[in-house]
Amino acid sequence: MRLPRATVAGAIVLALLLGAGDCPASAGDRPVKMAVFPVQNLSGGNVPAADIRRVLVDRLSAAGIPLLDDEALEAFLMRHRVRYTAGIDQATAEALRLETGVDGVVFASVELFSDLAPPKFAMTARLVSITAAPVVIWADDVGMAGDDAPGWLALGLVDDAQVLLARALDRMAGSLLAHLKTGGAGQALKAAAKFRPRMTYRRLSLEAGKPYSVAVVPFVNLSDRRNAGDILALLFTRHLTAFPQFRLVEPGAVRRQLLDARVIMEGGPSLNDADAVAAPVEADFVLGGRVLRYADYEGAEGSTGVEFSVVLIEQKSRRVVWSSSSSNEGRDGVLFFERGRSRTAHAMATQMARLTAEQIAGQER
Repeated sequence: MRLPRATVAGAIVLALLLGAGDCPASAGDRPVKMAVFPVQNLSGGNVPAADIRRVLVDRLSAAGIPLLDDEALEAFLMRHRVRYTAGIDQATAEALRLETGVDGVVFASVELFSDLAPPKFAMTARLVSITAAPVVIWADDVGMAGDDAPGWLALGLVDDAQVLLARALDRMAGSLLAHLKTGGAGQALKAAAKFRPRMTYRRLSLEAGKPYSVAVVPFVNLSDRRNAGDILALLFTRHLTAFPQFRLVEPGAVRRQLLDARVIMEGGPSLNDADAVAAPVEADFVLGGRVLRYADYEGAEGSTGVEFSVVLIEQKSRRVVWSSSSSNEGRDGVLFFERGRSRTAHAMATQMARLTAEQIAGQER
């Protein structure tokens, strides 16, 4: 369900007030002029996409970031007949840079939005540099439920969707502005050990100090949840970006190559699929997998569960150098007072992806 206009407006005002003091500085290879593309809706329902985008635009503008105005962006999209706005390929990126002076693009994807009490919201966002081939230089995610931390006498319970939305958007905008100040990655996620992969295979050797390019392809979705394959791909892009040895190819460029090569992955990426994707985008590795379960619920009662598998293919050797499987339920490890319960699939999936990414990077705890 869509938030009432006054409710969304209240969330926007609160988010702007909470972060009005941020003041980033552009330096090095960080973007100087940016564009914020329309928000992608992966929820399967209605979301206030335009209002979410406006929050991000207003926060960046208030912080002094030069932005491409809405009329110029719309004119560019119409002039080049751009229909897919959840990512950008190399040709479109080059045209955008040459015609508008933009060298960075912000993409946001909403995974979950529910204003039923307790409300829920989850999204991912990324900043893509288009100074050369499109590459992800920052990514983060946020997922919240109104009953995440009810506390003593339920004093921490949030039953107002506008409050939850404002908190989530403020956190996301604050993370992006922090990156523009310092060049750092998205906020480090503290993941519980229970979300480690159940099974792993590793034949991967990474040289210290050497950067590796990774193309993440959409996961094959075998679950009942619409768009779960795209959601998992975005979460792995988000978490692998946090490791300096990895350079993540922009998902829009990967998508363009999959379309051009007419690749259809029915059971996950094959060696031939990896060849078709990796060479054109100059990727050292191709990561993909399958989503078997991605279960959410609305309201106060229900169960969540996430199950997926991952493979990492090295382009040079044409070998699978990593594979793993992960599976968790929302009540795993919960003994008393519902403490530690995952009330959204996102809350589990982001931690599961994080711990898998850590092991791939050789930084297992």
